Amino acid sequence: MQDPRLFVAVSAGIAALTAGVVGVAADSAVLGVVAGTAGVLAATAGVALGARARQSEDRLAQAEEEIRRVKRELASINAALAEETNRRAAETELGPMEAKPVREKSEHAFDAETGLYDERYFAVLVQQQVAAARRSLRPVSVVVFEIDGMTNSDRETQVQALGVVGEVLRRTLRESDSACRLGDLMVGAILEDTAEAGAVWAAERVRGSLLSSPVGDSLTLSAGVACYPSHALGATELVQQASRALDEARARGRDRVELAPET
Repeated sequence: MQDPRLFVAVSAGIAALTAGVVGVAADSAVLGVVAGTAGVLAATAGVALGARARQSEDRLAQAEEEIRRVKRELASINAALAEETNRRAAETELGPMEAKPVREKSEHAFDAETGLYDERYFAVLVQQQVAAARRSLRPVSVVVFEIDGMTNSDRETQVQALGVVGEVLRRTLRESDSACRLGDLMVGAILEDTAEAGAVWAAERVRGSLLSSPVGDSLTLSAGVACYPSHALGATELVQQASRALDEARARGRDRVELAPET
């Protein structure tokens, strides 16, 4: 539909030209005023049309940028889907021990003494969670716990302590989190979509739950916390940073939580 302001601008311009020509021919001041007024109208309409044209150009540029952004997002989604498809294909070819998702609750995936995932799955779980966090631009944290002061205890006492710690972890952590047995007196937790503050809070909750249990006066935990991407950008480095933080917690005394320094 034709813009009425364009019609006004053209009409005013024609009127100004006509009045100007007639005014010159007739030597008439009145027609000169008419020509001037028509010229002002034409200029005003022209300015309005120019502003509208610029607004239309801006909207068009914004729309084109939005289209480019959507295309980039679709490309990212397609890349993630392709990666997931390739991973699943690799899982089918490699078998359960090398690439099978660890969250699948088969009997052999669990440690009998703690009721947590077996130690063999921890590195795979961390790798999967860091890769997922990298794709979704979300944090993920690792917490390494160790039972305090039981290195020289007899095996039966250690097994009982591990059972209590495993129960506390299962009761305290979220369903989206994972916990694994690590070594003789250690367990590790992987906290999905959790930054430093939330990870420290979760570790303190575990520690506090153990303290409030019937064996809290004799059984305590120390913990080290590290978060992707603040403390490390790779799975191996993330676990190393959490382990160093645990060493710092033990060096400062039992029953405490330490956060890894930011890199």
